[in-house]
This record gives sequence, C-alpha cells and structure tokens, in this order.
Amino acid sequence: MTQNPPPYGQEPYGQSEPQGQPPQYGQQPYGQQPQYGQQPQYGQQQPYGQPAPYQQPSPYAQQPYQMMQEHPQGTVILVLGILGFVTGICGAIAWYMGNKAQKEMQASGVRYSNESNINIGKILGMVTTILMGIGLIFLVIYIIFIVVMIASVGAASY
Repeated sequence: MTQNPPPYGQEPYGQSEPQGQPPQYGQQPYGQQPQYGQQPQYGQQQPYGQPAPYQQPSPYAQQPYQMMQEHPQGTVILVLGILGFVTGICGAIAWYMGNKAQKEMQASGVRYSNESNINIGKILGMVTTILMGIGLIFLVIYIIFIVVMIASVGAASY
C-alpha cells in the first residue's frame, strides 16, 4: 500500500507550523538572517559575510608539516651491507655502524626517513658476517684436512 504525497502547500503527516507565532527561543525564522551582533547557535553556520566569533585556540598546537631528515650514514650502511656479499669485512662494518646509528636514534628520539635503509644494511651486515664466519670455519677445516692428507702420504712413503 503506497501513500500519496500530500497536496501542494500542506504539511506531510498532518503537522503544521503555527502561523504568525514567533520562533522558539534561539531559533531564527526560516530564511532570515540573524540580527547584527547576534551569534548563531552552536552547530549553526555563520551567515555569509559575517565574521566568525572569537573562539578559543585549540589546546593542541598543530605542528607544521616537516620533511623528515635522513640519517647521514643510512645510505653508507646499506651500501656496506650489500658489499658484504663481495667482501666480508664490509658486512662487519655495516653491522657495527647500523648498531651505532640505531643507538643514536633511540637516544635522541628523532625519527629519520631512511631508518629502513639502516635496518636493512645492518641485517645484511649480520648475514654476510655470519656467512663469512662460517666460510672461515670451513676454510680452516679444509686446510687442516689437506695438511693431514699430505702428512699421511709423506709418512707412508718413508
């Protein structure tokens, strides 16, 4: 069952506004501007061309947007971490410099835009240093094995 809209000029749902009565306290008649010097009620919009009333400043001062600065050693740490795959000593240096840079950042409380470069360089430095250590252990075991083989062949020939 659909209801037809009310005829033109009649209020829907049988409600009508009283004619000729003043508006309720704090309300402006529809379509009229507030009188000069009156402030609109809370949540109402200022009339066009009227200055906004004085408002208390926000208790939280808005900080202007600032570009985050880069840590001066962030790129160096990343490059040394990558070069650690070629020369192992660069990985150890990247690990050391990455730890040092992270301690500086924690002590100062400053956030840098290239913190991820520092973390990645440090992790690459850790990985390449550990791989270099494992490689050195295998190299020492290999040399010992060769020395033992040469000694056993030399002792067998006498």
